[in-house]
Amino acid sequence: MEPIERGIDRRRFLALGAAASGFAIGCGSAGDRPPESDAPTGMQYRPLGDTGLNVSVITFGSAGFENPALLEAALDAGINTISTGDNAAYGRADEIIGRVISREQSRRERLIVCSGILLRPGITKQRILEGIDRDLRNLRTDYVDVCRAGDLASPDDLRIDALYEAFEEARQAGKVKHLAVSGHSGGMQSCLNAAIDDGRFKALFTKYDFVSYPDQDRILQRAADRGIGTVVFKVNAGSRQREIRDLEAGGLSFRQATLKWALSHPYVASVCVGFTNFDQIREYTAAVGSRLTGAETAMLSRYAREMYDKYCRFCRTCEGHCPHNVAIANVTRYAMYFKYYGREKDSMAMYSALPGRHKASTCGLCPGHCDRGCPFGRRVRDELVEAHQLLSFTEA
Repeated sequence: MEPIERGIDRRRFLALGAAASGFAIGCGSAGDRPPESDAPTGMQYRPLGDTGLNVSVITFGSAGFENPALLEAALDAGINTISTGDNAAYGRADEIIGRVISREQSRRERLIVCSGILLRPGITKQRILEGIDRDLRNLRTDYVDVCRAGDLASPDDLRIDALYEAFEEARQAGKVKHLAVSGHSGGMQSCLNAAIDDGRFKALFTKYDFVSYPDQDRILQRAADRGIGTVVFKVNAGSRQREIRDLEAGGLSFRQATLKWALSHPYVASVCVGFTNFDQIREYTAAVGSRLTGAETAMLSRYAREMYDKYCRFCRTCEGHCPHNVAIANVTRYAMYFKYYGREKDSMAMYSALPGRHKASTCGLCPGHCDRGCPFGRRVRDELVEAHQLLSFTEA
């Protein structure tokens, strides 16, 4: 397959420039943004669709989270929204979150907690209800504000009656309030559209950046028109800024620029960030309320150009060309967590959990059918060989 022309990103470049001027292509003026309110710290809040929830424009993501002091600092900075994972591997993070948010009843009442359900073929209503109860125990709370159906890749994943039956039973019991959908694969666009059409989902949690999938803008605008709120994540497009020489020269902050870019779109209620240190909390929160500058726009445009044939969009197109059934998108994502997100142990555990037939152990002997299948011209095979070495070096 020939690489897609780089013009596919042109709309995003135009949107970048428009955002710096206070406008976003296809999104109206900055005056069309949802109403925002400020906390004494400078944090801002936006309505999450028609849920009645006002979320901080930064959401605390619990991926790789182990330090309760980080969450305390985030709450002190005005962050009121916490997003936990959709599988048992997040149990440790949930327990820490539970200890922090349960110290006083008034604190829990001020916070918005979002948890997840990992849907798998054959899952039953009882298993879903047991998962909700497990999350509530770990979080030391009686309810979660938003319950996400997570890791979706196809509209078929939404056609699970057990999900809706379990959610309704839990909602009537006061354990959950709103249902959301979440995912970050290339098939997510069709899942988002299906969730919007379904009518039972009140929020979307989705991968969103300035490099991938320009059509995502239209989808999220469509959701907003129907009163569905959106929380976005992975706005840093791989977090590979250190690979580009002098990208942040002159005191620029790539993280701040990506946050400003995402929040310049009126249909984005909040950006979910996985914090690993206190400096990141200060860096992100300092950008709240500021517009994207021309210099930041140029930085993001340069990043998009230089990462065009390096950054995996997780579209899974190449997987159809693999004769060995390697789970290319997942393997690449785990390697990204290892190399750029500081989540070495987590990424190795996720890779270890993959069935052997889906690992990249055969890629070293393969001529690289996946390379020909990538619409962006990435050297997929080389990345898979490196990923296998990174993620499996402790295995027997």
